[in-house]
Amino acid sequence: MAYEYDYREPEALSDILSQGFSIPNIEARDHLLKLQQDPDYLKQIQMGDIEFEMDMMNDMLYGKPSIEKPNGDVMNQNQLDRLNELDSILGTQTGDVDELGIAALRDWSMNTDPLKYTDPSPYSLDMYKDGEYFGEYLDRPHHMEDYFGAHYGDKIDLNMKNIMSPPYQRYDPHELGNRISDVYRHELKHGIVNNEEAYSHPAIYGTNARFGLSRNLSQGSSQSFRDPGTYPQNPFHPSQYEGRPHREAYSEDRAGDYVRENIAAQNKRTFRREPTPRPEGRTHHFSTGGLVSLMI
Repeated sequence: MAYEYDYREPEALSDILSQGFSIPNIEARDHLLKLQQDPDYLKQIQMGDIEFEMDMMNDMLYGKPSIEKPNGDVMNQNQLDRLNELDSILGTQTGDVDELGIAALRDWSMNTDPLKYTDPSPYSLDMYKDGEYFGEYLDRPHHMEDYFGAHYGDKIDLNMKNIMSPPYQRYDPHELGNRISDVYRHELKHGIVNNEEAYSHPAIYGTNARFGLSRNLSQGSSQSFRDPGTYPQNPFHPSQYEGRPHREAYSEDRAGDYVRENIAAQNKRTFRREPTPRPEGRTHHFSTGGLVSLMI
């Protein structure tokens, strides 16, 4: 349990340290948060965001979807059947691109906050005394221990520890980059779908299953698209049916319709004005921007 102190208050920190506690990451967090107030540092971040978003656009336009790559010399029948099934549901075909992902990236590129890809609460402030762990000095408001990434409304953050965990090493040398790209692709889409809509998460999983670059993550997305009951936060999880026996059963075809509805709505946007305010709070599991919006 975290102590109810605010590390930004010098008196509170002095009180904790005077009791013999140590907080290894407190100086690292303080340094990073101060850097994020430096105008020159923020300009460098913004330039990096532009380059990153161009790379993301390249992935979406030119990256070969994992499901279209043979796992060996030839594509096995199960993979081919699932590819045809996804194409039938989503109305796609070989050679198509992830239109939902591109629309999401175009939307996010209009977010001019230089900190939009930064962790709102960097570093865990674990407390120790005589080598014994005493919990966190300050609760981190944005926990992602069980997720690859999260969309907080005004920021997107990744959990690299989870992304880099096995089995990513077992695949091609580009797999880590593919995993990072696919997680960002997933979180970006949360910015343009109505996350209160039951089919929003299946729509994201379905399009990532069809167009994701990572074989491992694409297969996981395909499973979650087929059966959203595999992830508890989804409205179609069995626990959500308690007391509502007449609730509509899940349909992949309805999820495909929801994808097309969102793509059509995004295609009507002019992207000549600032985006509407985003709701606060995690919806889950870069860039001053304008360049990406001009590419489409």
